[in-house]
Amino acid sequence: MEFPVLETERLLLRQLTSEDSKDLFEYFSLEEVMKYYDLEAFKTEEDAENIIHHFNTEFEKGKGFRWALELKSENKVIGTCGYHNWYPEHYRAEIGYELNPLFWRQSYMKEAILPILTFGLETMQLHRVDAFIDPANISSEKLLSSLNFNEEGTLKDYFFEKGKFVDAKLFGLINK
Repeated sequence: MEFPVLETERLLLRQLTSEDSKDLFEYFSLEEVMKYYDLEAFKTEEDAENIIHHFNTEFEKGKGFRWALELKSENKVIGTCGYHNWYPEHYRAEIGYELNPLFWRQSYMKEAILPILTFGLETMQLHRVDAFIDPANISSEKLLSSLNFNEEGTLKDYFFEKGKFVDAKLFGLINK
C-alpha cells in the first residue's frame, strides 16, 4: 500500500522521510514537548531518525500510519499525527500527535486531525478511535473535546513512563 497523502489549507500531510529529522529534532529535543510523551527528550538528530524509522516500519507492518505535518508555506515539518495500536479485526486504533511549540494554539493540530479522522473512519473503516492523554494535559483535552471525542474515564497507573507509573485519561470517538 502506498502511504496516503492528505492536504489541508495550510498543511501537507505525508509520510515522514529521513530529511525530516532536523525538523523533528528541533521540537522532540524540548522538555515542554516531551513532558507528556513516553520518551525522553531527544539528545541527537539520530534520535529523530530512529523515530522516523519506527513510524515508517509500523506503516510497513500494517500497524498504523504517522503523517508528517508539513507547513506548506515553509516546507517545514511542524509535527506528526497518526494511528498506532491499530486492530483492524476490532475496527479500532489509537490516535497520537505532537506539535512544535512555535505552532501551538494556532489550530494546526485540529486542522491536521480532521482529515486524518476522516481517513480512519472511512478508508481504515474504524468504528472507534481512542486517545490516551496525561490528565494534566489540558490543551490536548480541549483539542479532543473540540473534535467530539468523549471523556471515558481515568485509568490509574496505566502507563510506566520515564521510571514511574502514570495515569491516563481515556477519550473515545465512535463512528456512528
